[in-house]
Amino acid sequence: MRCLLLLALFPFMLFAQEAEADSVVYFEANFSLDSYALSAQQKKRVDSLLEVVPFTILKEVYVYGHTDSLADDEYNLALSKRRVQSILSYLVYKGLDPLKVRTDYYGEKRPKYANNPKERYKNRRVELLLSIDVSLIPKPEQRLVDNDFKKGDKIRLPNLNFVGNQPVPVWESMAVLQELLLVMRTYPDLKIELQGHVCCGSDQELSTERARMVYYFLRKNDIDASRLSYKGLSNTQPLYKEVNARAKALNRRVEVMVISNSGHRVKPHEKINLEVEAPVLDVKFAEGSSRLIPSGDFMITLVAEMMKESEGLLYEFTIYNNINDRALTKQRSMALTRALRKKGVPYKIYTVNQQEAPEWMTTMANENSIMLKIKAR
Repeated sequence: MRCLLLLALFPFMLFAQEAEADSVVYFEANFSLDSYALSAQQKKRVDSLLEVVPFTILKEVYVYGHTDSLADDEYNLALSKRRVQSILSYLVYKGLDPLKVRTDYYGEKRPKYANNPKERYKNRRVELLLSIDVSLIPKPEQRLVDNDFKKGDKIRLPNLNFVGNQPVPVWESMAVLQELLLVMRTYPDLKIELQGHVCCGSDQELSTERARMVYYFLRKNDIDASRLSYKGLSNTQPLYKEVNARAKALNRRVEVMVISNSGHRVKPHEKINLEVEAPVLDVKFAEGSSRLIPSGDFMITLVAEMMKESEGLLYEFTIYNNINDRALTKQRSMALTRALRKKGVPYKIYTVNQQEAPEWMTTMANENSIMLKIKAR
């Protein structure tokens, strides 16, 4: 006997088998009249499915094609076959092993909905049944404070994720930074190495900056430098095969390597300076101009999209005059302010300032260094 569980956040259903260690996820992709092309909207729905049901936990996939009853049997049978081929091509493109797939097509012979003018469009569908091996589903991560922090342990900071292509943490990550700080205060003898990682391609600088961001957050909260070190590992140690956006996000991470710990615990004081600082990388302007070039505008867009979703935080951008041109730096500061406003970031949650470059900062011909400070309101 199978029981039906409707998953509230996604347009598909899970059939859980009581006696076996597997389940079947049911999903329908819909098509336009006489069409077998998978629309952009339907691709997004399939992508949402794969966020929750990655290929790594699948045993088999069954793909069944259907049509409404408006045309003749021969036409509908051929159309349902093309619909199966269309969605199968997309799944294989996304990384599905075709050897795990079983297909069939029925034309109009197996309607699930009434073939009347009001409902027949629902029969223009492909059904996916995804057989899951439940034993392959990753176990929920421990809370950071539940770890023992023994010498040699390597612990991923859970829910510490980053804006793509940036060392800027997403706003939800502030909680785990606070948790890490309390761990460091609880174990006064704990020494750690912070290891930064990236997804999608080699980038030593970005992985180092991600680890450095965590390092300076701890230093601002009075954790002694002798207890901390950091380094970047680029993309040499991915946790997951990058078959979807979720897997890529999880590979953008910082891990804690425990160097030493006596195990001695104390009650931590809980006053926290909730402030992080990170460079905003590759925000480039046209030479001698305040106009953002497309790649620079893209980087600002990534940060802006995160800012628009955030709650209870303020964002302070500082653009440095490391190009030895105060007037142009000021113009670029104003251009950055306008760009954030145009991208829909509420003006009350951010400021953009210009500042002379400190002595240690590299002088560039055209590229201003930009830092972003994130803090509680």
